[in-house]
Amino acid sequence: MKSLSVKGTSGEAIVSPPAWLFWLLSLLAVLYSVLPLTFWRLPNAVEILFAVFGLYVFFRYARGIRWSLPVKLFAAAIVIATLSWAGMVLDHPDLARSGPSLEDVLDKFMFLFLACVLAGNHRRIQTYLITFGVFVLVMPWLSGNGFSEIANGLDGVRAEFGINPIRSGLLFGAVALGLICFGYRLVLRPGLSIVRLIVWLLLLLFALTMLFITQSRTAMVALVPGLLMAFLLLMAFSRVARRTKFYIAGGAVAALVLSVLLSLALGLSNLIEDRFGQEAELVSQVIEGDLDEIPKSSWGLRLLFISEAFDGISERPLTGWGYRAGEIVLDTPELRQGDGGVFSQVHNSYLEAALRYGIGGLIVVLGLFAWAVVGILRCWRHRQMPLDMMIFLGATFSYFMVANLFDGLLFQTEGVLMFNVLMGVAASYIFQDMQLSAREPERHI
Repeated sequence: MKSLSVKGTSGEAIVSPPAWLFWLLSLLAVLYSVLPLTFWRLPNAVEILFAVFGLYVFFRYARGIRWSLPVKLFAAAIVIATLSWAGMVLDHPDLARSGPSLEDVLDKFMFLFLACVLAGNHRRIQTYLITFGVFVLVMPWLSGNGFSEIANGLDGVRAEFGINPIRSGLLFGAVALGLICFGYRLVLRPGLSIVRLIVWLLLLLFALTMLFITQSRTAMVALVPGLLMAFLLLMAFSRVARRTKFYIAGGAVAALVLSVLLSLALGLSNLIEDRFGQEAELVSQVIEGDLDEIPKSSWGLRLLFISEAFDGISERPLTGWGYRAGEIVLDTPELRQGDGGVFSQVHNSYLEAALRYGIGGLIVVLGLFAWAVVGILRCWRHRQMPLDMMIFLGATFSYFMVANLFDGLLFQTEGVLMFNVLMGVAASYIFQDMQLSAREPERHI
């Protein structure tokens, strides 16, 4: 049977499965990436098939990366999740599930299979990111209520687009970052195009407006370090003259400011001021050290969640509380929702990981982020990754990691999707670089 060598930009084969298997995995990768952004959401059958075929292709046909650090972390995560479940069965059988929640582990490693499809091929990666970005931009029509929801959002009604508004805002913020980081490529290559400039500005304006009407303070706050990281990476790694760097950065900032001003001209300034103004009293209390009467506002609840999370982690630091950890520790009369329901997680991915699976769970999460960041820089040094891609990944990882301080994104569908998209792109470059380093070590010293 004919096999297909899936080659990266360098021409080296990343995986060599039969052609039919590669195209099947590619189709499943696309469905996995875009269906969560639509009315239909992601059917379990598609996710299971992607995981099954992805595992087979990765461990059967991938070369030199089968025991890389993320695979070791994958194996460790399975062990950690199993031990966490066993600990709950022994100590709290009434709260334990019927088996270890391995699906809560597997969904953080779907990027391994995305990397097999993307294979470090820059054109394929670019097409994948454009496709994902387009689906995000049309979310108001694919999963939301279209123009009516946008109009209501401009009038002050919080837009959700069929998804939790925090995570909708997160996705639109990521698209805005991508448009800024790839602005030079989109507008100035091969030369300045006024048409492309106008389209680019309109898309940036639209993405930011959608972010604002979701009223996601998590995304708005995280966007600041994301933009700062993009600027720092441009200044540190671009080989063009310093003046040119500042022209590029200045142009991006000017476009961003113009987009923000146009968004605010649509009547969003009061909306944003109101959203952040609601927490002004809480900020004053925290600064003054008055933590006895914390209001049960959005940020106030997060502070209370953090306190409960640390108490829960200190009680079971090694094995955690398992899959429903957040719900278990937050099941108190003082912390219930307005309708009497219990919050499902502590709105902080790092604390949630430690709460569910102990310190080992937190190490796995931080280890994946660290591996990606170090690998991205190594790929740039080895000239396996374009500058704008390195800046985009660095900025978006910063944005996403900060956002995880305010919401349990790694334990929510859209947050897990964004994590796997970013990690899949990064891992495809990193795996290619690892293979090249093994074959030609003298070129990568």
